[in-house]
Amino acid sequence: MNNFRYIIEQPNFIYPRQELYDYQNNHNGYKENIHFKKARNLNTATECKFFDLTDINNIHVQEVLSTLNCKDGKFTKVVAGGIMPAHIDPQRTAVLMLPLTDTPSPIVFYEGDKEIFKHIYIMPTIINAKIKHGVPEVKTDRIFLQINFYEPWNEILERFYK
Repeated sequence: MNNFRYIIEQPNFIYPRQELYDYQNNHNGYKENIHFKKARNLNTATECKFFDLTDINNIHVQEVLSTLNCKDGKFTKVVAGGIMPAHIDPQRTAVLMLPLTDTPSPIVFYEGDKEIFKHIYIMPTIINAKIKHGVPEVKTDRIFLQINFYEPWNEILERFYK
């Protein structure tokens, strides 16, 4: 199977993992994920244990954004015992996922309700946000810095697949 429909791993992308982890870990600005709260009327604090930190005013985050020539992103945290419901991102087309915790639970891509691809993050990875995806089980806290892209997937593929 050609995995490039779903993901593009970035083994050579270097990022200040510990500094990013420390920044988000010492920040008290995590909030419920607003998208699932509004679109699905979920209490993401209790039903999903899924939170976002949108304050990216940090030198290390800004360095990552500058390296990629991107403008926005956010930290996400799904606490052990939570889930990220299956969804298609409404605006962004792709997301560079920078893992900040070890052995994060895998992302699963779906066609309808059928699992079609599963990925375990062992390095920075760009995901295709326009294919239904989610994280149905989180055994240990799952924390990422997400960098947003809005170009079509074929342009992302050309830009990042080397």
